[in-house]
Amino acid sequence: MQGPKHNESRLDFQIDRLSFFSDGVFAIAITLLIIEIKVPVIEHASNEALLDSLSEMSLKFIGFLISFAIVGHYWSVHHRIFGYVKKYNSPLLWVNLGFLCSVVLLPFSSGLLGEYSSDLHLYVPYVVYVINICLTGLMNCWLWLYISNPRKQFLTHTISNARIRLGLYRSLIIPLVFIISLIVFYINPFISRFIPLIIPFLLHWGLRGVEKSVNMKEAILDRNAQPTLNNDMEIESEKNDLLSIDEESR
Repeated sequence: MQGPKHNESRLDFQIDRLSFFSDGVFAIAITLLIIEIKVPVIEHASNEALLDSLSEMSLKFIGFLISFAIVGHYWSVHHRIFGYVKKYNSPLLWVNLGFLCSVVLLPFSSGLLGEYSSDLHLYVPYVVYVINICLTGLMNCWLWLYISNPRKQFLTHTISNARIRLGLYRSLIIPLVFIISLIVFYINPFISRFIPLIIPFLLHWGLRGVEKSVNMKEAILDRNAQPTLNNDMEIESEKNDLLSIDEESR
């Protein structure tokens, strides 16, 4: 597929359009999550009846919070990914749209799970939700691998393989936790709903050591590359001086 034929002066604007469109999709998807939670309607309202109704909706609220955090996480990852992008092509647009498609499906799968949350023995809603989560994670991996491919030259600067692997870890932790929770679902459906609550701890503390290691490796590589860069600059400066002397002698 051919890439866009825009003038290079419009490149930054086109990339901004891509980012703004993606941000809008994320904003709509994350807003639709709460729409699925309806205010309880009680014919003869009382404090006790209202509290009972809200307690019955507790799993819906937990599901909403988990889905909100997941969409927010993938938005932050998307934001981080496109911070590296300096150019694009048509396939990248479609890979990004595929990822966004998996995101906009989350309000439906989350709503389906919330609607039948009181019946813990119904496995279909949870299976649909986990499939949606896995699809989102895999599409995010595809997007990251496509953008970070050195042959595409999409990035503002070269990044290490360790940095690429770190991005994959961030994308795959959520699907892996949900797959584990789905397995636990067939043993204890109630406990399985709370397993995804460990995801923030894994993302924040579980990957902290990996991220520090990546930063240290990249800092060492930068220090090693600096003398080479300085030598290149000195050689270039000497060349310019020689050219200036040659021109003056003429």
